[in-house]
Amino acid sequence: MRIKSVEAIPLEIPFSPFGKDGGTTKGWAGNKWQKLSVLLVRVETQSGIVGWGEAFSYNCLRPLKAVVEDMIAPAVLDRDASDIAAISTDLQKGMHLWGRYGITVFALSGLDIALWDIAGKAAGKPVHELLGGKSRSTIEGYASLFRYGDAEQVGERAQAALDQGYRVLKLHEITVAPLKMAREVAGPDIPITVDTNCPWQFDEAAQVIEEMKPYDPYWIEEPLFPPEDFEHLAKLQELTGVPLAAGENACTAMEFRKMFQAGAVTFAQPSVTKVGGITEFVKTVEQAKEFGVKVMPHSPYFGTGYLATLHLLASVVPEGWAERFYLTVEACLYGDLIEPNEHGHFRVPDGPGLGMEPDPNVIRDYRVKNL
Repeated sequence: MRIKSVEAIPLEIPFSPFGKDGGTTKGWAGNKWQKLSVLLVRVETQSGIVGWGEAFSYNCLRPLKAVVEDMIAPAVLDRDASDIAAISTDLQKGMHLWGRYGITVFALSGLDIALWDIAGKAAGKPVHELLGGKSRSTIEGYASLFRYGDAEQVGERAQAALDQGYRVLKLHEITVAPLKMAREVAGPDIPITVDTNCPWQFDEAAQVIEEMKPYDPYWIEEPLFPPEDFEHLAKLQELTGVPLAAGENACTAMEFRKMFQAGAVTFAQPSVTKVGGITEFVKTVEQAKEFGVKVMPHSPYFGTGYLATLHLLASVVPEGWAERFYLTVEACLYGDLIEPNEHGHFRVPDGPGLGMEPDPNVIRDYRVKNL
């Protein structure tokens, strides 16, 4: 079980949003976003077992690949792949000089997921069994719509998602009209969450949330910048009475503990490809139970991170939903595992490790060369 090699495999897979007009979608820093970035982390042991992980890589493939290959791989070669907790701790200690957030921890997350995949394969068990066993075989998903900034487009896509079987929706909007339209389309019984992606200071956030309240948002996600301003998140939640959600930008369970101690959120959103992998995700869940906070994973992935999220939802987060970006991809690493059934639910894989190997043809065809 000694680690023989660690490889970072960058992929870019074209996608298009669901809807009548398709079109382009704004990404970060004003860029058009038309391809999904996926950084797979392939770990092979000296005995020949291969584990696959994924590090969050949207718009940061090049530096992330360098962290995996230049900083992580040399530190773990010849380590016992089964000693996952010790590797996680040792790498966090050894790499804290470069920061405990962002790309450094994204890379650690990819390695950690791959090691859990190896552990399951070595034991001949799915990861959810290593985590205590699954309590369900399918996971309810929610359609996570893009930010369109247009109420009519939001209404059209909300209706399409409902027609497809989803019974929970997420908007990425910062104005009231799209939420109003989605509520009119969905009716009173469909939970609608609103992810705002950290746009406001306290007073503006309080005003907009009050305007959204009549349309019954199930939660408002990341309303403040900076996202780690837990003190003001707590005050905002108390003032408005609307449940708040946050955590996709939080790395390591320690950051979540600060969030919980502040009373900042009703829903915590650890992202397995960002928080530090399965190891830190499980620690976060344990802390959430201690503070009475519900866990709703952040999971807009189409790679190994989505499989890992399904295992976590089946075992340690038995009441959480699976987030599914509402888009179509040109090719998929894991076939129909990332597709919902007619009821908007996702199947939990039962094979050893994460349950399925990535499609080598997709890796071949969409691998980014000369990065």
